[in-house]
Formats: sequence, structure tokens, C-alpha cells
Amino acid sequence: RDLMKPVSVDDNFTLAQVLGMLLLDSVLYGLVAWYVEAVFPGEYGVPQPWYFFLTPSYWCGRPRTVVGKEKEDEEDPEKALKSQYIEEEPADLVSGIKIKHLCKVFKVGNKTKEAVKDLTVNMYEGQITVLLGHNGAGKTTTLSMLTGLHSPTGGQAYINGYEISQDMVLIRRSLGLCPQHDVLFDNMTVEEHLHFYAGLKGYPPSKCPEEINHILRILNLEDKRHSLTKALSGGMKRKLSIGIALIGDSKAIPISGVQVVMLDEPTSGMDPASRRATWDLLQQQRSNRTILLTTHFMDEADLLGDRIAIMAKGELQCCGSSLFLKRKYGAGYHMVMVKEPYCNLGEISRLIYQYVPNATMESNAGAELSFILPKESTHRFEALFTELEQKREELGIASYGASVTTMEEVFLRVGKLVDSSMDIQAIQLPALQYQHERRSNDWAMDDSSSLSGMTDMTDDSGALITEDCSSIKLNTGFYLCCQQFYAMFMKRAMYSWRNWKMVAAQFLVPLIFTAFALIVAKTFPGPRDSSLLRLTLEPYGQTIVPFCVSASSGLSQRLAEQYVEMLDAQHQSPLEVLGGLEEYLISRASEEGGAFNEHYIAAASFEGAGNRTVVTALFNNQAYHSPATALMLADNAVFRVLAGPNASITVTNYPQPRNITEKAKDQLMEGQTGFAIAINLLYGMASLASTFALLLVSERAIKAKHVQFVSGVYVVNFWLSALLWDIINFLIPCALMLVIFQAFDVQAFTQDSHLVDVMLIFLLYGWAIIPLMYLLSFFFSVAATAYTRLTIFNILSGTATFLAVTIMSIPELGLVDLSKTLDKVFLVLPNYCLGQCISDFYQNYEFIQFCTSSVEAIFICKAFNISYQMNYFSWETPGIGRYLTSLSIQGFSFLFLLFLIETNLLWRLRTLVCGICRRRKWVALLNRVSVLPEDRDVADERKKVLESPPELLSSLSSPLVIKELTRESLLAVDRISLAVSKGECFGLLGFNGAGKTTTFKMLTGDESITSGDAFVDGHSILANIKKVQQRIGYCPQFDALLDHMTGRETLSMYARLRGIPERYIGSCVENMLRGLLLEPHADKLVRTYSGGNKRKLSAGIALIGGPPVIFLDEPSTGMDPVARRLLWDAVTRTRECGKSIIFTSHSMEEVEALCTRLAIMVNGQFKCLGSPQHLKSKFGSGYTLLAKTRSEEEEELQAFKAFVEKTFPGSVLKHEHQGMVHYHLTNKNLSWAQVRG
Repeated sequence: RDLMKPVSVDDNFTLAQVLGMLLLDSVLYGLVAWYVEAVFPGEYGVPQPWYFFLTPSYWCGRPRTVVGKEKEDEEDPEKALKSQYIEEEPADLVSGIKIKHLCKVFKVGNKTKEAVKDLTVNMYEGQITVLLGHNGAGKTTTLSMLTGLHSPTGGQAYINGYEISQDMVLIRRSLGLCPQHDVLFDNMTVEEHLHFYAGLKGYPPSKCPEEINHILRILNLEDKRHSLTKALSGGMKRKLSIGIALIGDSKAIPISGVQVVMLDEPTSGMDPASRRATWDLLQQQRSNRTILLTTHFMDEADLLGDRIAIMAKGELQCCGSSLFLKRKYGAGYHMVMVKEPYCNLGEISRLIYQYVPNATMESNAGAELSFILPKESTHRFEALFTELEQKREELGIASYGASVTTMEEVFLRVGKLVDSSMDIQAIQLPALQYQHERRSNDWAMDDSSSLSGMTDMTDDSGALITEDCSSIKLNTGFYLCCQQFYAMFMKRAMYSWRNWKMVAAQFLVPLIFTAFALIVAKTFPGPRDSSLLRLTLEPYGQTIVPFCVSASSGLSQRLAEQYVEMLDAQHQSPLEVLGGLEEYLISRASEEGGAFNEHYIAAASFEGAGNRTVVTALFNNQAYHSPATALMLADNAVFRVLAGPNASITVTNYPQPRNITEKAKDQLMEGQTGFAIAINLLYGMASLASTFALLLVSERAIKAKHVQFVSGVYVVNFWLSALLWDIINFLIPCALMLVIFQAFDVQAFTQDSHLVDVMLIFLLYGWAIIPLMYLLSFFFSVAATAYTRLTIFNILSGTATFLAVTIMSIPELGLVDLSKTLDKVFLVLPNYCLGQCISDFYQNYEFIQFCTSSVEAIFICKAFNISYQMNYFSWETPGIGRYLTSLSIQGFSFLFLLFLIETNLLWRLRTLVCGICRRRKWVALLNRVSVLPEDRDVADERKKVLESPPELLSSLSSPLVIKELTRESLLAVDRISLAVSKGECFGLLGFNGAGKTTTFKMLTGDESITSGDAFVDGHSILANIKKVQQRIGYCPQFDALLDHMTGRETLSMYARLRGIPERYIGSCVENMLRGLLLEPHADKLVRTYSGGNKRKLSAGIALIGGPPVIFLDEPSTGMDPVARRLLWDAVTRTRECGKSIIFTSHSMEEVEALCTRLAIMVNGQFKCLGSPQHLKSKFGSGYTLLAKTRSEEEEELQAFKAFVEKTFPGSVLKHEHQGMVHYHLTNKNLSWAQVRG
């Protein structure tokens, strides 16, 4: 009711105006945000033209574009050469995705990089198109452009007839995406994710439960329906991402529906069973959709791809069906052998060349050896395989197999063709051999600069990591401490340098707040003599001035006339009232309510009785100066009658000057300026202090901090280097603040040596607040959340407490004693101490200036109890000594708590508490041993571990001993026992969720152990986790990399943490970069790396420095075949240096190539254990036959199956996918010669 009324008659500002401005602001800022988001979307998104809102197509849409086939330019010889590797496109299918001359150029520093070059390719509805390419080839960039994450630099792409640069909103209505890295909400369940994305895609709410059940069923995630995504394994997260992409059947959503699905490496991190289930799912879903898929699994591409496109260096190299590409790039048969440790490579090569002279060695990586056997030598295969079978044990061959040209061979040859600058003869070279030769030549040019103690590549291994791990003596003691401190300090420096905009912002915030307070103080100075005020009705606008006049008195009539003329001259509205004036005013007030106070300020009555005339001035007491104003109007009327119409009286309110007593009272209020400076400074410092936790939260969230500790960094080096850099960063804005104080001539902070005193206040505040931010950072897992909440905490712990104590200290409130008590309590808060220091310092200076100005001022100060301290650092008020002392103690206390958390003290305390709980569970665990059956090999391993002391096993060349290790949560790890010897690569296999990653986390100290223990070089994980972490290398399942560093800087940092001498770091890092094919990306920021390149770097971090025990958790996930084999070389070379490696993978080929022993985990337990050959002999027999028919026609497939079952009686069909069959030939007496014969 009162929205339109002002608070006071002297004010015209209403609440309705406030609400109206807020509404206008919301609309205005909403429009600005909408426009800025459209025109300047930032790093991700397609920008609209500045005039987009003026175009009819934006509001009305545009019709779908029908893109016909264009005649290609055949004059370009390069295009003509490539055209022979592009299969003719199907004429009877509709292209769901049509890409024409698409290109993308990124600016990297002062240089440009063309990530995608002139890409032209079509993808058809009802088909799965597979996009292959090495890490960094441009696959993800292409998908990013097609989904609107990046805008193309040139060219066009059409999705369902809509152009990606102009119609992305329409495209997204029918688009499903599974990105390379999972984008999931940690605190939402699997079902909630699917329901959320189904709603976004417009799926009918009534059909959502049915669709969600369907997706969960086909993804085999029904038992995880109500699980939070942060509790899922990596493979399960990939399944959920695929489900999000597929949910929203176009049949159920008539307007759009998901018609185009893009899957970026969807099966990375999945176990084999989950991968096959995903293949089945994609085959079922492709009928009504256009599916674009990228992968690094060549068997997956071969099986799923109706058309396969291969990119290299941003360009399309070939495209066609699997059979088409194999015909173009095939060179014969592919024979792969798994070597025993005593394998005789020379004899094997001699034997093969004896029967097939034109055979070539393809690769020799890890325990895998492969040869290319030309097609024309097929007739000699039976004799070759017969002799290989006879001499298998003598030659050191664990197993071998042969196949026709694979997609992996096609992929490798395409990459080699590009590397050889279109040299067609390069096709005849085996792919990996070519890569090795190229790098050998590179190294030969730089041979003089190689390290002493490094071994060159050997002919039989092709290894690219040439560092002899045992030849470099690592730094220890003081030198290692200095080296680690430098590495951690430079990490922080690079973070600030690469995020200079954020650093500049954190500098500016406190400066802006402080400058604002000083500008206000200068603009609105403190108490002073008030200025004069002329009293008129003009400040109240046009008012109504009622008056009444006695008709029988001539003088009254003349007075009324002058009164009216004067009001007219002031643009007021005089109103003659007939009857009682007071009754009229009362009636108007009751009728108009609050509006009466705005319209009626003064009134007058002119009455005559005989010879006596009475003039009465009436006023509305709601206006501050209405009594004097009403009296002035009446006096003016009388004066004009007596002195003439030109006479007037001007009334001015002129307050008296303040006396010294009032000035003393004002001096008590002068502290308001210091108070304002302190409040604004606290707001600025709240933001500045919060930024010190950002990198720490990010490091802990992505496990980069854990990997640094696992790499050997000392707790003291990690935290003190951060503290030193942050204090340096903190003092820079503090120094600039002193400049502002000097510029504004704030004498309290600039006179004498006060600048030094203020700098000391800032320094001690930084000493206290930075460690506090370190402590509070442990409560957060998202940097943005940490910044927001810590800023709020700093504001509340500073301004709220400071305001409370300041207000309560006002004597009139009677809360002085409570304010003193709270002052002592709040001494534990750095922000409160800073506010009181600044405010009291300023107030003390003002008191000193006033109370020592004259003798009279001295007595006045005593009378008003104004106390001051000549020593600013006095303990008594208004001295700041107690606050500075508190800040000093806080800094030491917070650091002590920090080191208590990070050192063994807290770990041992937790171990002690857990130990008490574990004793109660041991009985149940031991009783279960006799109930659950256990494999004999697993039982023997357990017996060896339990009966031998860990110290004895460590002395007997077993650097890693795991003893009854258990993790209670759903028994993720259940009493596993294991001893890993030096020079052994132990494989840990199992389905997603089997407990592999949990085991790694416990062994590296990332998660607590429920029961059992593990020992590394004789050191217990429970008793001395820090010594254990200094002896292990760790490549986690998800990349723990710092985005603000380059690959070279990252490896150099970890080399220093390991203690590699400075003179060797450059060469060691260079060797690691070369060996992992990271040279082209070495000086790029990690944030620009593809998923595969990030995995290479993570593996390099674990391997560099050669720690005794190395944990590799799915290190090759996302790597292309070339990089994968080069990683195998690196792992094999490290193992040969005597290091123990524990390895997990979902690639059985990889496990056979690398692992000397392996165990298969199911539900947290080892189900079998032994060498690969031992397990094959124990659980498998016969041969595996993989074949793909030329056509997917049912008749041809059935004919082939009949042939196999007739030729190999007893054969078992294991899997069948789109013309691909997997048979198990069960005849143990069958030899390879008979199979090939």
C-alpha cells in the first residue's frame, strides 16, 4: 500500500522506485548476458555476428539445406593421389553429417597451428563411421567443431541439413554426445543423470522411466541405478556417458530426437566384456541414427565401422570400408609371437627368413615380436609353422599366431606414409620399424650430446628409452631438499605466470576497495561546521497552502492578498478555505492518508475581531523545517502589508560553530574514517586471501598433489615453497596499497615511519592468513567453490566480528564488557586482527594529534576519557600489540596443524584407531578362509607371504610385498597377498569395479587400509607411508596433470622431485619425450593435449627417475597403436633395469606383451595367479580363430561357419558380430601347421 510513498516528506524516493530499478536491472543485465554469451562465447562455443538479433533467421529459423554432391577438383595432384584411398560413396544412403573443406587454426603464442586441414567427408544415416588417427591428429577437434564447442576457421559442415556455424541450436536438438573425458556430476546418481538429460532432450516425462530402464539394462548398470557417479569406476562412467548420448529415441520425440550420435573414444577404460556389450548396443542403435565414433582400438574399428576414415596431422588420409582399406594397405600376413625371457631372436629370424626370405620384422616391443609374411609366400607357411612348433621351447616362444592384414597394420602404414612425406615406397617398410629407424637417425645426429652411462638402442629391441636406470646416482639429503624446493617453487611461479590475468585481478581487488574508501573519505569529510540553509517551500515541490480569511476585516483581506501573491511567486498553490481551517485540514488528512504529508506543508489563518487582527501560521510536523518556514510565510505577508509589496524577509538557518568540547566529541567519531578503511580493506583482502587455495584445491582434486608426494617430495618442501611464493605475491599488492596511502596523503599511515609499521601489519597478516587458507582448502574439491566460500568466510570472520565488537564498544549501549570479551575470543581470527590493527592504528594517530595539540585539548581528552598510546605497538587499547602477537602465533599454529595433517603423526593416529576396529573383524575374515574355495596358485602365494617376514622377502629381491590387504567398503579389496620380485612386471586384470584401482590407491597411500599391510623395500605402508611414497612411481587411472605447465616442464619437475642431478635432467627428459612420441608437444601447455598424449605424459611421470616399484593403472588408455607399443618399449626397458612394475590393463594383447606374471581379480579377490603361459595352459587349450567374411550376408556367413565346424570338429563359436566370428578350436593336438595347411 505504501510502495509509492516516500519515507519522509523531505524525501521523494519510494520503495516502488527501488523495486522498479531492480526489475529493470534484471531485464537489462539478462539481455546483456544473452548478447555477450552469443557474440563472445569465450574459449568454447560458436560466436554469432554482432547483428544476429536483427536477422529474421535467428527468430524464425531457416529451412534445412539439401547439399548435393559436388564435383571434386581433380587437377590438384595431391588430391588426385589421395582419391585412390577414398572409397566410392554409397548412392542410396542419406548423409546425416556432411563435411566440406573444414579447417581449424589455433593460435599458440605468436604462432598458428592448423589442427584440421581441408577435411571433406560424409557420414551416412544407418551407418557407424569410425574416425581414426594418432594422438593429436585432429579427431577431437573435429568433433568439437561439429558439436559447437569450437567454431571452424573455414569450410562448412552440415548435420541433418543444418549448418554448424549458423544453426547449432537446431542441430543440438537432435544430437547426442559422449565426450572424450566424462562430464558427470559427482553428487548425482546414475538414474538422476539419465533423467536429467532425457528432460533436456525433450523426452516425454511419462516415458522417461521406461527409457531409463531400457538404457540401464542394455548398459548393464541396473545395480548401479542409485549409486553416485563419484563412486563408479572409470569404465562404468564411460558406460553412463554413452547412455547419456543415446537416451532420447527419435521415435518417442517427434519434433527432434537423437538422430546423430558422436562418441569420442567411448570404450576407453572398459573391460573386454563391457566393450563387447557396448558394441552390441551400438549395432542395435545405428538403424535410425548417424553414428560417428573415434577409437584407438583397431579391432573395435574393424568390427563396428561401416566406413572408416583415418586422419593424420589434421588431414583425411583415407576413407572406406574395412575390406577396402585392407586391400589398399595390406602387405600380407601378420605373425605375432609372445617371447619367453630366454628367447633367441637371432634364431627365430633366421628360421623365418629361411622359409620366407622376403619376410620383414614389424616390431619387437616388450614380450611381443611380430613379422610381416608376404601373400605370395603362402605355400611355405605350413613348413614354417611345422618347424616353429617343433622348436618352440628351444627358441623361447611362449605362443604365436597369424592373421591377415589387420586394421592396426592399416593404421600404422597410413601414419608412416604421412611421416615419409608421401613417399610411396615407405609403404613397403614395416610401420614400427620405420618409426624406430626415423628416430634412430634423429638420435644419431645428436649422439655427441648423449649422457655418459646411457646405453644406445639395441637392434633386437628397438627400445626408445635409452636411459640406463642404474647408472645415475640420485641426489639425497640437503641437495635433494634444495632441488625439490626449487621444483615446487617454480611450479607456483609458472602457475602465476600462466594465469597472469587472475593474479592481476587479485592484486587489484584490495587496491580498488581501499581506494574507494579513501575517495569517499575525501569527498565526504568528517565532522565540520554545518553550512547555512535557506528556508522556503521550494524543496517540497508544488504544495497546496490552505488559508482562511475573515471577510469582515479589511486588514485581514490585504494580508491574505499578499500571502497569495507571495505563494504564486514561489509556484505554490494557495487554497482559500471557507469555514474552519483546522476542520478542513483534519478532513483532508483522513481522506488522503500518507499523500497529505506530501501536499500540505504550511497553512495560515487571517482573522479580524474589531480592531484586532490575528495571524496564525500552521505547519505539518512531518517536514523537518516546517515550523520556521510556515512562520516565515506569515511574517512575510505582514511585512509586505506594512512596508510595501517589494519588501520581503529571507530566513536562513545558520548553525553555530563547534566549540572545543564538541570537537572532542567529534574526535571520538573521527575513528569512522579508520573504520571505513578497515572495512573496505577486509573486503579486498578476503578475495585476495582466497586465491591462495585455488591451486591447492585443484591439485588435490585431480590427484596431482598425491602423485607429487608419491614421487618423493618432502612435506616441508611442498608447503614452505608454496608459502614463500604466496607471501611474495601477497606483499606486492600490500606495497601498492602503501603507494595509495601516500597518494591520498593518509597521514596516519604515512607520517614518520608509519609506512614500515603498516607493512609489518600486512606481513604478519599474510603470515597468518595464508596457512589458514591452506588448512581450509582440505574441505573443498572444486576450486571455484573453494574461492567463493573462502571469500565469504573471510568476509564474515573479518567484517562481521569487527562490526560486532565496534558497535558493542559504544558506551551508550551498555555492552562494553561483552565487547572486551569478544575481542579476546576473536583474536584467533586473522581477518579480525587485521581490521582492528588498521582501525586502532588510525584512531590512535588521530587521538595523539588532537590531545597533544593544546593544553585545553589535554584536559578535554581527560574529561571525555579519550585514551591514546604514544607507542603504537602497546598492548593496551588503542595499541595494536596484542593483535600483532596473535597474528604471529596464528601463523605458527596453522603451520603446525598443517604439518600434523600431512605427516606421519596423523597417519599413525588413524592407523591406531583403524587397528582397534580391525581386530574385531579379523576373526570373521579368518573364518571365511576355510569357507571360500581358493585357487591353488593363489593359496601358495598367500602361504609364501604369510610364512615369510616382509623384511626377508624384501632381502630376497621382492621390493613389493602385499600381506592380506583388505578394503572394507563393499569389500572392494578382499585379503590379497602377493610378493613382486625385482625385474618383474605383474599384471592386475579384472572387470570394471573388480578392485584394481582401489588396490593401487591403498598401495600409494591415497586410501586407508581396513586390514592387512603392504611393504615397499621393507617399509610398511601403515607405519611409514612417506618412505614408501618416496620409493614408488605412480600413473593413476585418470591423468593427474597440471594444466598450466608444459610437458617438458612437468617431466623436469618430477625429475627434480626424484633427485635426478641437474646436469642430467635435460637429457633424461628429452629421452622420455622422444620415447613416448611427445617431442612435437613438449613445449605446449598440458591443457591443449589430447587424451592419449596426457596418458603418455602420465606414464612418463611414473617412469622417470626409475623408482624401485612402479604402479601403472591402465597407462595406455587413449593411446594410438604406435604410442602404445613405444610405451611397451619403455616399460620393458624399465623392467630390465631391475624395477618392479604392477600393471593394469583391459587389453589382453598388452598384458601378454608386457607381464611376466598376472592375477585376475573378481570382487576384490585373486581368482588365479601365474605367468600368462601358465594360465593359458591351466585354463585354456586349443586355438582361437578370428575371421570376418567379405559380406555380412547371412548365407555367406552360415556357409563359412559350416566350413569351420566341418574342418575343425568340436570348435565352439564364442562371439558373432556383424560378419566377425570368434571360434575356439578345442583340439589340443592341432598344430599351427595343420591350421594353416
